[in-house]
Amino acid sequence: MTPQATLLDAQAALQALAEERRRLEMVIDGTGMGSWEWNCRTDQMQVNERWAQIVGYTREELAPITPETFLQLAHPDDVAQSNALLREHLAGRTAQYESLCRMRHKDGRWIWVQDRGRVYEWDAQGRPLRMAGAHADVSDLQNARQDVADTRQRLQAVVDASDEVAVIATDVHGVVNLFNTGAQKLLGYSPEEVIGRVNPGLFHDPHEMHDYLLPEADADGRVPSVFEALTARAATGTWSHQWTFVRKDGGHRQVRLSISPLNGGDGQRLGYVGMAVDITPLLEVREQAHLAAEKFAGAFNSAALGMALVSLEGRWLDVNDALCGILGYTRAELLEIDFQTLTYPDDLDADLSMVGDLLAGRRDHYHMTKRYLGKGGHLVWGRLSVSLVRAPHGEPLHFVSQIQDITAQHQSGQQLRESAQRTRVTLDAVADMVLSLDLRGRIEYANVAASRALAGEGASSFTGSLIQDVVELTTEYAPRSPLELEVLLDPDSNAVDLHSDLLLSVGAHLLPVDLTRAWLRDDEGEINGAVWVIRDVTQQRARQREARHLAEVDPLTELTNRRGFEAHLQQAITRVARTGQSASLMFIDLDNFKPINDNHGHLAGDAMLWAVANALRHGVRDSDVVARLGGDEFAVILAGCSLRRARRIGTDLLHSLQVLTIPWDATRLGVGASIGIAAIHPGMNVDAAVAAADAQCYRAKALGRNNVQVEDPVHGGPDPLDSLDDGGPEQ
Repeated sequence: MTPQATLLDAQAALQALAEERRRLEMVIDGTGMGSWEWNCRTDQMQVNERWAQIVGYTREELAPITPETFLQLAHPDDVAQSNALLREHLAGRTAQYESLCRMRHKDGRWIWVQDRGRVYEWDAQGRPLRMAGAHADVSDLQNARQDVADTRQRLQAVVDASDEVAVIATDVHGVVNLFNTGAQKLLGYSPEEVIGRVNPGLFHDPHEMHDYLLPEADADGRVPSVFEALTARAATGTWSHQWTFVRKDGGHRQVRLSISPLNGGDGQRLGYVGMAVDITPLLEVREQAHLAAEKFAGAFNSAALGMALVSLEGRWLDVNDALCGILGYTRAELLEIDFQTLTYPDDLDADLSMVGDLLAGRRDHYHMTKRYLGKGGHLVWGRLSVSLVRAPHGEPLHFVSQIQDITAQHQSGQQLRESAQRTRVTLDAVADMVLSLDLRGRIEYANVAASRALAGEGASSFTGSLIQDVVELTTEYAPRSPLELEVLLDPDSNAVDLHSDLLLSVGAHLLPVDLTRAWLRDDEGEINGAVWVIRDVTQQRARQREARHLAEVDPLTELTNRRGFEAHLQQAITRVARTGQSASLMFIDLDNFKPINDNHGHLAGDAMLWAVANALRHGVRDSDVVARLGGDEFAVILAGCSLRRARRIGTDLLHSLQVLTIPWDATRLGVGASIGIAAIHPGMNVDAAVAAADAQCYRAKALGRNNVQVEDPVHGGPDPLDSLDDGGPEQ
C-alpha cells in the first residue's frame, strides 16, 4: 500500500472517530446529563457544558476543572462517602463508581447529583489511567422523597395532638414552620405572623428564661438561646417542663411544654415539635380568690341578666351566658365584635355620649334603654347599666355593663297602651306575678298570680294600695333588712343588680324571686309608671347553689378543692371557738411523686393521685374533710380530734400510703408522704392554721421525709412526744 493510500485510510479513520464522538455527544446532550473525563495521572479533567450548567456555571467560569473543583462544590458531609466509593472503584473492587451527593449551585442552594463513572484504561501494572462518567441532576426526585418523609412525620405529629393542645414545629434553626389552631388560641398570633418569621423563644417570658439560661453559660460566658437550650434537652427524646408563655396581647399563660425531635425519612434531623397544654386555669387560685373577694365572679357567671366586660375601645372582653342568650350569639362570636356593631343605629349616639361622660369623669355610671340587633336580625330592647372600672391611680381600665332584656316588658307596655283589656287577659294567664304601678308606688293593676301570692286565694283586690304595704323584698345577703322599694320606682336607679339575690316575703316564707321592670310612657314619651314582673326562681337558685358546690370539688380526685377547704377550715375554727372541742389540721405532701410524672407521664401521675385520694378518703371518718390543695398536696380537717389522736390517724395514713402501689405498664408505682399536724385554736384565722400545719409538714421533710410530725400542744413547736405512738417509735 502506498503512503498516499495509508494517509487516506488514516484520515478516513479519524473522520469516523470524529463522527462517532459527535454522535455520542449528541446522545449525552439529549439525556440532559453532564459528562466528564479524568486523566488519573495528570488530574486534568474535561467536562461538557451541561456538567457546568447543572451547578449554574459555564465551563469558562470553572476552568481549570480538576478533581479539586468537585471537592469545592460538593457538600462537606458528602465528600468522605464519595471519596470512599471512588477509592473502591480505582482499586478494582467495584465495577463502577456511583455516588449520590449534594453540590452547591452558583445561586447558593444545594442540589442533588447522581454521579456515575468507570475506569476505561489501565496501565500494564493495573493502575487506572483514564476514567469517564456522567452527572445527572436528581434534585426533584430526591427532594420529593425527602418531602414525603418530612410530610409524613409532620402530619403524624399534628394528628397526635388534639386541637386543645398548642402544636408548634420548627426547622433545625428554630424557624417556625407549623402553628396549629391550639397555638393560635393559646398565644393570640395568626399563623401568618409566625410561620417562617419567628423563633419560638419569642413566646417565653424573658425574665423567667434569663434565670433559667444563666447557669447554662459556657466557659466564655456565652449564654445559649432559648431554642438552643430547650432543644438540647430534647436531642434524644421528648422533654417536658412548665413555662410561662407570653401572649401577643401581653397576657401570661402557664403551660406544660413537651419538645420532641423531628427526623426525616432518612434519619436526618428536620427540626422539633413542641406541644403546649395551657394549665393556667389550674394555677389561678389566687385570681379566683381575688374575684371572689370582689363578689363579682359568681354574680357575673350566674346572674339572670346579661353582663359584660367591655374594653375602652368598645370590644367585648368577656360575656356571661345570659347575655349570649339575650343577643343570640355564642361567646366566641361576641368576643370577635364590639358593642357598637350590635347597637341599633338610632341609639348609638346617645350611648357613646354617655360613654364619653364616664371617661371624662362627669358621671360614675349611666343607665339607658336601648335597642340591640340580635343575631337573627330581630330587635332586642335592653335596659343598660354601665360603670367604669379604674386603676388605683385613676386610669380607666374597662367598663362593666349590665344588660336586662326588657323586650317582653317593652312589648307588654305597647300592648297596655293599645289594649288594656287584652293585656289583662294575657297577664292573668301567666304564672309570673305582674304589677302595674304609678311612680308614687300605688298599685294600679295586679294579675291573678300576684293577687293569689301576695293576698291569698279569695282575698279582696289590693288595687290602689301602696306597694310598700303589700310587697316586702329583701336579699339573700341581708334577709332581715327589707329593701326600700322607692328606689325601684326611680328610672335612674341602679337596682338591676339585685336580680341575683332577691327574696319575696310570702307569709312566713322567703321566696327567691327575679324582678324585672318596664317603664310606661305617656303620649309625650315621659315615664309615668312601671310594670313589675316578679318570677319565682326557686329552682334556678337551687341549680346555682349546686353549681357553686361543684366549683368547690377537685375534678380529678373528687375531693374538696382549695376553695372548699378554706371554707370548711373557717367553719372548723368557728366551731372550736363555739364548742370548745378539739380539732386538728393535717397537711400531707407526697414524696417521690415528681419522678412518676417525669418518667411515666401525667396519666400515671393522675392515677396515683386518685389512688392516694381514695386511701385518704377511706382512712378517716365521714365527718372529716379531705381536700386536695393542688399538685401533690393534700389536707385533712379532723373535727373533735386531739393532737395525740390525730398523730395516730396520721401514722395509719402514712402506713397506708407506704404500702399503696398501682400497676402501670410493666411495673408498680408507689409514693411516700411527709405529714404535718397542728391544732386548730379558737380565734386563729385560716392562714395561721394553714401555716402551723405546713410548718410541721416542712419539718417532716427536713427530717428525711416519709414520717409524721406533730406540733407541740403547748408552745406550737414540735411535739416532744411526736416520735412516739402509744409508747412505740413513730412510723
